[in-house]
Amino acid sequence: MHPLISLTSREKQIYLSVMLMNIDLRQLRAFAEVVQAGSFSRAARKLGVSQSALSQAVRQLEDELQVRLLDRTTRSVQLSKVGAEFLPGIQRLMADLDHQIQDLRDLREHRRGHVTVACVPSVALRLMPVVLANFQREYPMVSVTLKEVSRHQIIAGLRSGDAELGIANVPGEDADLDATKLLTDRFALVMRRDHQLASQSTVNWMDGVAAGMIAMATGTGIRLEMERGLQELGRSNPLHEAEHPATLLAMVEAGVGVAPLPGLALPATDHPVLTFRRLLDPVIERDLYLIRRVGRDLSPAGRALYRGIQLVAQSIRERTAAGW
Repeated sequence: MHPLISLTSREKQIYLSVMLMNIDLRQLRAFAEVVQAGSFSRAARKLGVSQSALSQAVRQLEDELQVRLLDRTTRSVQLSKVGAEFLPGIQRLMADLDHQIQDLRDLREHRRGHVTVACVPSVALRLMPVVLANFQREYPMVSVTLKEVSRHQIIAGLRSGDAELGIANVPGEDADLDATKLLTDRFALVMRRDHQLASQSTVNWMDGVAAGMIAMATGTGIRLEMERGLQELGRSNPLHEAEHPATLLAMVEAGVGVAPLPGLALPATDHPVLTFRRLLDPVIERDLYLIRRVGRDLSPAGRALYRGIQLVAQSIRERTAAGW
């Protein structure tokens, strides 16, 4: 048994870090590529080098570390026991270096980049404009594509790689996705300022039904949150339905009816025509989550936007705590 096998994981990492001080990055990449490809010939083709040069680089790495990393036969190449112990550490070191190099390139290119964010429409209506206004000032060379889609489309986009970040309610239990809670917003009833309900400080859901309620379409995230909180009342059919909060706001402004919407979809407090009142009996809230794919590193631009979204959400949480 090689003496390094008896070392603890921490001791192995220290040993590896010290030994790699004299190691050529080319040798590390050669070793990692051979392991991934399963053969010297395939690895050499991918790296664009000769098989003999690749074999020599791996041999030099083994000589420098004074261990055998690969067990070679005429038919296959496999990790040795020592190689299997050290591979994760080497991969982490290379990944960290790659991230640092990419960050430097982004800085050199004035932080150019592109990020695609998929979110539910109400988030696109209120949260993301504030996020992007702040983000553009700090990263003027980064472009952002904002997709306003349903929760199911958000999840599909994150899984396929079509979206780097997602914002949705009810993320569910999905081992492939990492969901961080952003904020909680409460439902209120939107009405015209000249509506009779505007004279009340609060209203309840039955008030809304009696006044002629219009609502988000069946299957939308907002409608699902409503139906979850309104067991009996949720079965009542609204007068009209729409699939976008902005459409509901326009309908209310035209005098079609009143509309229950969560906090991010509410009109501005200084809107000349519309106002809103907190909905009671029951109080319904929805949680919004910032979602990313597990195991897929965010781009430098994606990481910056991720932080920017969290900062704006924190500001909204603080304002909400001071209000309702």
